[in-house]
Amino acid sequence: MAKRITGADRVIMGRFTARWPDGRCVLVYARHESMAVVASVAVPGAPPVEGSLWEVAGRHCAVSTANEADTYGRWLLCAGWSMSVMPPVGGLVVSGEPWSVDVLKTAVLKEPAYGSEGVYVGRMAFENAEVLERAGALLR
Repeated sequence: MAKRITGADRVIMGRFTARWPDGRCVLVYARHESMAVVASVAVPGAPPVEGSLWEVAGRHCAVSTANEADTYGRWLLCAGWSMSVMPPVGGLVVSGEPWSVDVLKTAVLKEPAYGSEGVYVGRMAFENAEVLERAGALLR
Protein backbone atom coordinates (compact mmCIF):
# COMPACT_ATOMS: atom_id res chain seq x y z
CA MET A 1 0.00 0.00 0.00
CA ALA A 2 1.30 3.44 -0.92
CA LYS A 3 2.05 5.93 1.81
CA ARG A 4 -0.51 8.73 2.02
CA ILE A 5 0.29 12.23 3.22
CA THR A 6 -2.18 15.05 3.72
CA GLY A 7 -2.02 18.80 4.02
CA ALA A 8 -3.65 22.10 3.25
CA ASP A 9 -0.53 24.11 2.45
CA ARG A 10 -0.12 26.17 -0.70
CA VAL A 11 -0.19 24.14 -3.91
CA ILE A 12 1.11 25.45 -7.22
CA MET A 13 -0.19 23.76 -10.36
CA GLY A 14 0.73 24.02 -13.99
CA ARG A 15 0.40 22.19 -17.26
CA PHE A 16 3.35 19.85 -17.78
CA THR A 17 4.53 17.86 -20.77
CA ALA A 18 5.09 14.38 -19.37
CA ARG A 19 5.50 12.63 -22.72
CA TRP A 20 6.47 14.41 -25.93
CA PRO A 21 4.70 15.62 -28.00
CA ASP A 22 1.22 15.64 -26.50
CA GLY A 23 1.20 13.72 -23.20
CA ARG A 24 0.21 16.44 -20.73
CA CYS A 25 -0.61 16.34 -17.04
CA VAL A 26 -1.19 18.80 -14.25
CA LEU A 27 2.01 19.02 -12.20
CA VAL A 28 1.72 20.18 -8.60
CA TYR A 29 4.30 21.45 -6.13
CA ALA A 30 3.73 21.75 -2.40
CA ARG A 31 5.63 21.37 0.85
CA HIS A 32 5.13 18.81 3.60
CA GLU A 33 7.31 19.43 6.66
CA SER A 34 10.95 19.32 5.47
CA MET A 35 10.09 17.61 2.18
CA ALA A 36 8.75 18.84 -1.13
CA VAL A 37 5.78 17.24 -2.85
CA VAL A 38 5.83 16.89 -6.62
CA ALA A 39 2.82 15.07 -7.97
CA SER A 40 0.35 14.84 -10.79
CA VAL A 41 -3.39 15.35 -10.49
CA ALA A 42 -5.78 12.82 -12.00
CA VAL A 43 -8.13 15.04 -14.00
CA PRO A 44 -11.54 13.51 -14.78
CA GLY A 45 -12.15 13.29 -18.52
CA ALA A 46 -8.50 13.84 -19.44
CA PRO A 47 -6.56 10.93 -20.90
CA PRO A 48 -4.10 9.55 -18.36
CA VAL A 49 -0.43 10.10 -19.08
CA GLU A 50 1.52 6.92 -19.63
CA GLY A 51 3.86 6.14 -16.77
CA SER A 52 4.70 8.06 -13.64
CA LEU A 53 6.59 11.26 -12.94
CA TRP A 54 9.47 9.05 -11.76
CA GLU A 55 9.62 7.56 -15.27
CA VAL A 56 9.53 11.06 -16.75
CA ALA A 57 12.60 11.93 -14.68
CA GLY A 58 14.25 8.73 -15.85
CA ARG A 59 13.84 9.77 -19.48
CA HIS A 60 15.58 13.10 -18.74
CA CYS A 61 18.44 12.01 -16.49
CA ALA A 62 21.62 10.07 -17.11
CA VAL A 63 21.30 6.42 -16.16
CA SER A 64 22.96 5.71 -12.81
CA THR A 65 21.25 3.15 -10.64
CA ALA A 66 23.63 3.95 -7.76
CA ASN A 67 22.24 7.48 -7.54
CA GLU A 68 18.78 7.04 -9.04
CA ALA A 69 16.80 8.37 -6.06
CA ASP A 70 19.05 11.42 -5.67
CA THR A 71 19.27 12.16 -9.41
CA TYR A 72 15.59 11.66 -10.25
CA GLY A 73 14.51 13.31 -7.00
CA ARG A 74 16.56 16.43 -7.75
CA TRP A 75 15.20 16.62 -11.31
CA LEU A 76 11.60 16.40 -10.11
CA LEU A 77 12.24 18.79 -7.24
CA CYS A 78 13.66 21.33 -9.69
CA ALA A 79 10.65 20.91 -12.01
CA GLY A 80 8.22 21.54 -9.15
CA TRP A 81 10.17 24.18 -7.25
CA SER A 82 10.72 26.25 -10.39
CA MET A 83 6.96 26.86 -10.51
CA SER A 84 7.25 28.60 -7.14
CA VAL A 85 9.77 31.15 -8.42
CA MET A 86 8.30 31.56 -11.89
CA PRO A 87 4.62 30.59 -11.81
CA PRO A 88 3.47 29.01 -15.05
CA VAL A 89 1.39 31.13 -17.40
CA GLY A 90 -2.22 30.24 -16.77
CA GLY A 91 -1.21 28.19 -13.73
CA LEU A 92 -3.16 27.86 -10.52
CA VAL A 93 -2.24 28.49 -6.89
CA VAL A 94 -4.50 27.35 -4.06
CA SER A 95 -4.01 27.71 -0.31
CA GLY A 96 -5.93 26.21 2.56
CA GLU A 97 -7.58 23.52 0.43
CA PRO A 98 -7.21 20.02 1.90
CA TRP A 99 -5.26 17.63 -0.29
CA SER A 100 -3.83 14.14 -0.09
CA VAL A 101 -1.01 12.47 -1.98
CA ASP A 102 -0.57 8.78 -2.62
CA VAL A 103 3.22 8.65 -2.49
CA LEU A 104 4.67 6.37 -5.15
CA LYS A 105 8.34 7.22 -4.52
CA THR A 106 10.27 9.04 -1.81
CA ALA A 107 13.69 10.45 -2.54
CA VAL A 108 15.71 11.65 0.43
CA LEU A 109 18.54 13.69 -1.05
CA LYS A 110 22.19 13.30 -0.13
CA GLU A 111 22.25 17.06 0.48
CA PRO A 112 19.24 19.40 0.74
CA ALA A 113 18.21 21.28 -2.39
CA TYR A 114 15.75 24.13 -2.94
CA GLY A 115 15.07 24.20 0.80
CA SER A 116 14.01 20.55 0.95
CA GLU A 117 15.59 17.42 2.35
CA GLY A 118 13.89 15.37 -0.33
CA VAL A 119 10.77 14.90 -2.38
CA TYR A 120 7.59 12.85 -2.23
CA VAL A 121 6.46 11.88 -5.73
CA GLY A 122 2.96 10.64 -6.44
CA ARG A 123 -0.62 11.53 -7.27
CA MET A 124 -2.52 14.32 -5.55
CA ALA A 125 -6.24 14.55 -4.91
CA PHE A 126 -8.29 17.41 -3.52
CA GLU A 127 -11.31 17.19 -1.24
CA ASN A 128 -12.89 20.20 -2.97
CA ALA A 129 -14.32 19.24 -6.36
CA GLU A 130 -14.08 22.88 -7.50
CA VAL A 131 -10.29 22.80 -7.13
CA LEU A 132 -10.17 19.62 -9.21
CA GLU A 133 -12.32 21.28 -11.87
CA ARG A 134 -10.02 24.31 -11.94
CA ALA A 135 -7.00 21.99 -12.24
CA GLY A 136 -8.69 20.22 -15.13
CA ALA A 137 -9.14 23.53 -16.93
CA LEU A 138 -5.33 23.73 -17.18
CA LEU A 139 -5.45 20.91 -19.72
CA ARG A 140 -8.21 22.39 -21.87
